[in-house]
Amino acid sequence: MTIANKASSKFASLRTTIPMSNVRQWKLKDGDKLDWEWKVIEGQMHS
Repeated sequence: MTIANKASSKFASLRTTIPMSNVRQWKLKDGDKLDWEWKVIEGQMHS
């Protein structure tokens, strides 16, 4: 589970932390860009 935190006191954007297990599994590094996919299934938002 990740927790979304307020990114700035001036804006309504949020940021999150990727668990280290996922960083290792996906071989992520600082500056990598992630492409998120969201789906609505039976009226519920899913990623």
